[in-house]
Amino acid sequence: MTKKTEYLIIQYANDGSIMKQLRVPKSLNLRLFLERLICRDLDDDALIGSCLRSNSSRFYDPFQIVDMRDEHRRDQARDALSADPNTKDPVGVYNCARNAQIPLGKTLMTAGINHDYFVKEVEV
Repeated sequence: MTKKTEYLIIQYANDGSIMKQLRVPKSLNLRLFLERLICRDLDDDALIGSCLRSNSSRFYDPFQIVDMRDEHRRDQARDALSADPNTKDPVGVYNCARNAQIPLGKTLMTAGINHDYFVKEVEV
């Protein structure tokens, strides 16, 4: 039987303490949710200033979302190929390992100006 998983979003304070933890379903649009979560904590001037055309040359992104899922998949695929370098189907091994589940508990995304939001996949 397959284990049911969901996303755990943790917001850290500057001193490293946990400010907030949210558990959300995997059917959620994670990037959009993070943007809305961060907007709630921004003051109006910072949010408006980030969207003004006059600031387009010095673009300020208040979300700073870094998606690390692709890096984890690439690492899994490289590890699978290095474990069996003499395989007759390197493309198949690479693709199979790349499509495999990312291990639970690894950080999938970070977000926020100070990278204070972290997203992990955990068991329900």
